[in-house]
Amino acid sequence: MLRVDLSNKYILGVNLKASVEDQNRLIELQRIDSNIFSLEIKLRNLPEIEQLTAIAKRITEGQEILKIAELELGDIAVELKRSEIEVEQVNERIKKDENRLNSGQGSPKELEQMQHELASLAKRKAELEDGELEIMLRHDAAKSKAETLKSDEAGLKQLELELNVRFENASSDLKTQIEADQKLRSAKAQDIEKSLIELYEKIRNSAGGVGAALLVGNTCEGCHLSITPVELEKIKSQPKDEVIRCEECRRILVRI
Repeated sequence: MLRVDLSNKYILGVNLKASVEDQNRLIELQRIDSNIFSLEIKLRNLPEIEQLTAIAKRITEGQEILKIAELELGDIAVELKRSEIEVEQVNERIKKDENRLNSGQGSPKELEQMQHELASLAKRKAELEDGELEIMLRHDAAKSKAETLKSDEAGLKQLELELNVRFENASSDLKTQIEADQKLRSAKAQDIEKSLIELYEKIRNSAGGVGAALLVGNTCEGCHLSITPVELEKIKSQPKDEVIRCEECRRILVRI
């Protein structure tokens, strides 16, 4: 049955007693648990995790932009090929007409018409070549953009690889430390009275990972609240094997 001193802010008994040695071991266990908790937080919040997430996002976005750029480059390449064919066709037509004109075959009227046609073809050729040049410039720009995007992606993937190596090394070190502390914890817990461990675990699970704290001077190291001199004297008057809990934070108080 729970026994509470209503004149005190502290539960001076929980119908549980434990040797001074066990209470001190409990503090050692708490230190190990706090260290494990801290290491697990570091493991979950390694800077490489956020960096890798950001890089993965940039790679995905870059691949989408590259896909669009390559489609645009493909369309311009088709347009350029069509323009080259048109210029070649006009060149062939000009060459054919020039050969006929140079041969002198045909009536004067036909030869005159052929000269007019050559002039028209020359104008058409100039227009096509101007258009082809403009397409070539757009093609070069689109090609350069695609190559830059590919280079950026390669750089990001290299950085991603390096970060993965760093993450694996850092996480491996932390996991090794956690595993070592967990083994030490198991060994320490075996030496502590079962009922005290059970109470400690119950409190720890509901109090942010801290189930036991030292009473240092007039302060509970669990919630860092001060104890009045009168209350402190009442706590000190209790038997050494009396398990005391802080009424404020409910953690087990271990007297030094």
